[in-house]
Order: sequence, then C-alpha cells, then structure tokens
Amino acid sequence: MADAAEWGKLAGALRELHRALLEHARRDYERERVTVVNPGPLLQLLATDPYFAWLRSLSELMVDIDMLRDAEPALMDELSSAVRPAVEHFLSPPKTAPASGSFAERYWPCIQDDPHVAMAHAGVKQAIAAWPLPENADAASLLHERHRLAEKARHRPS
Repeated sequence: MADAAEWGKLAGALRELHRALLEHARRDYERERVTVVNPGPLLQLLATDPYFAWLRSLSELMVDIDMLRDAEPALMDELSSAVRPAVEHFLSPPKTAPASGSFAERYWPCIQDDPHVAMAHAGVKQAIAAWPLPENADAASLLHERHRLAEKARHRPS
C-alpha cells in the first residue's frame, strides 16, 4: 500500500515527465512548421491537434492519479496494486515494433534524444519503485490494470 506521500511523489514525477515531453514535442512542432507556439495556443494544440495526440494518454493517466489521490483511503489501498502496472504500461519499452501513432513510438525516441526526458523518465521509475510489483508484467495485464485504474478514478463516488 502506498501512502499519500507516495501518491504525491508519483503525481509530481508524472507531471515533470509530461512537461519534458510536451516541451520536446513543442520544439519539434515549431521546427517542422517554422512557427513559434506560445503557452495558450500550445494548450489548445495539446487538446486538439493530431500532432500531440500521443501525449493525451499520459495526460489522462495523470488526471486519474490526481483524482485517486483525493479518494477515500480504502479506494487508494484497493488500487495501489494497479498503479505501478498502469504507469509501466506507458514506460516499458515495447516488445515488438510500436504501432504507428502509439505513445511508445514517440516516447522512446524522446528518451534517447533528450536528456530532460531521460531524466524525467528516471524520476518516474524511481517514484514507482516503492509501489507493488505487478503479478503479471505482460502487455495485456499492464493494459488491464491501466483500464481498471481509469475506471475507478472516473467513476468513484464523490
């Protein structure tokens, strides 16, 4: 079981990873389109532009983690076993070539090309080290736990 401090540490590490990835993607977007994107329009692009669609699943995970941080302790305890697999669903290198447009297809080159992303990735790995290991680490099990976490976060009693 993870305590509130562990939930907060993970949420902060995910925010830092998201920030580093968004900055990397913004630079690539600006270079490809020979334009400058300010913070307000960048938020709009993140939410609507297909170029940034790959980041939305990480954004959703962050929202789910934040929502569960405010949940009843019993629900937090129940879901603590789903958190690490849900995060590792995103952070684990793909066993096969990643699908076109997938998070992994864009994520792993960022880790290799950008030291800020690599450091943020290490920060998330460090933050989830205290969480329970998944019973099954195959892709289907990790994805199942990600869906379980999302379902509980989005449909929990207020």
